[in-house]
Order: sequence, then C-alpha cells, then structure tokens
Amino acid sequence: MANSTGAPYDDFGEELERAFDPSLSLLHRRVPKAQLVTYNPRKHISQLQITHPRTGAIELDRFTVVLSTDGACRGNGTASARAAWGVYFGPGSRFNAGGLLDPSLPQTSVRAEIEALAQALRIIRRHLSDDLEMQEIRIRTDSEFLVKAMSEWMAGWRASGGRNARGQPVKHYAVLKALHDQLDEMTYGDDGGRDFRFWYVPREENREADALANRALDDAFM
Repeated sequence: MANSTGAPYDDFGEELERAFDPSLSLLHRRVPKAQLVTYNPRKHISQLQITHPRTGAIELDRFTVVLSTDGACRGNGTASARAAWGVYFGPGSRFNAGGLLDPSLPQTSVRAEIEALAQALRIIRRHLSDDLEMQEIRIRTDSEFLVKAMSEWMAGWRASGGRNARGQPVKHYAVLKALHDQLDEMTYGDDGGRDFRFWYVPREENREADALANRALDDAFM
C-alpha cells in the first residue's frame, strides 16, 4: 500500500517511521529506476526525483538528500581483521569519505556498517546543517540489520534494557542507541527539523560506498 512517506508497514499496520521504500511512495514509485536518484553538482549531493502529481512530469525532489553508507572488513572473524567505512554522496562529491575504524573498535563488518552511519551523520552536521532545503535524508545501505535497528527494533531494545527478543544482549547496543538518540535530536531537537529514513538496497546497488571503504583499506595496507 503506497503512502506519502514511502514508509513500509509493520505487522500491526503501522508505518515504520525511519524506513523508506520508493516503491511505496506515491511521488517516487512511478519514476523509472534509472532516473530515481540524480546528482546535483551545485550542492555536491544526490537527490531523489518525483513525478509531478498533476502533470506526471519527472522533476527534482529538492528537499531530499540521498547518501549511501557501507562497511568493509578483511579477515572478518580473525585476530588480524581490519575494517573500514565509506560514505558516498555522488560522483565527485566533496562530501564523499572513507576511513579505517579506530583500532580500539571491534574490527567486524557489522561494526564497520555502524561506523559508516556515524560518519555520515558527522558529515551532515558539519556541512549540510545550514542548508534549510536539506530536510529529507535518505540513507541507502545494504545492511538489513542497520535498517531494522534504526527503524524497527530500537524501541523494544530500550524497553528490555538492550536485550533482543531471545533475551540475549544486543551486540553494539550502546553505539546503536547513541546513534538513534542523535537521529532523534537532529529530527526533534532545537536545531532539528530533518526527516531521516533508511533505504535498504541490494549489495550490488551499493558499490560506490563499498569502493570508498575498500579504498581506505587498500591505501592503508598497499
């Protein structure tokens, strides 16, 4: 069922506040996939396109920002593992970034995905906070875990003191909770006003952010 936000529904028929699926958005679902995301070189960001509700013409959704995040880990699960993150705003964007995880952090692919989100929020705060048009942030990721953690599971984790449905401690709960709190502040706080939604994409559609993460690993260990 399509709606104005592109939000999927949970098992109770309620919209998932921080999830996004363009096929469920009344404005975005009729845009051909190849035209759905376009790069704005003037602002160094990617943005969505919409179909005009009256004319059907495809036009820029000027209040949106589309960015992709990804993590990479070599030797995942071993003592010698090293992980990195990547954040991609578009081809040649001055905001594109990638780097290694701090050695003090768990060197895993999941932790790298989380760090990519943390770095993306830092970039938004530092470089986009003064642009009042940049209100609707769509974060593309191939981590279903991260999408569900930010849009669906956090309320239950909080209520259970950081434990999942099986009663086990949630891995990385502290940092995930801190990021969720940061999203709340950037949405509802005094300097907020932004709408963050997580957009799950297949891995093959997230190559640019993955390349930034792997480039950081290549540069460090070449």
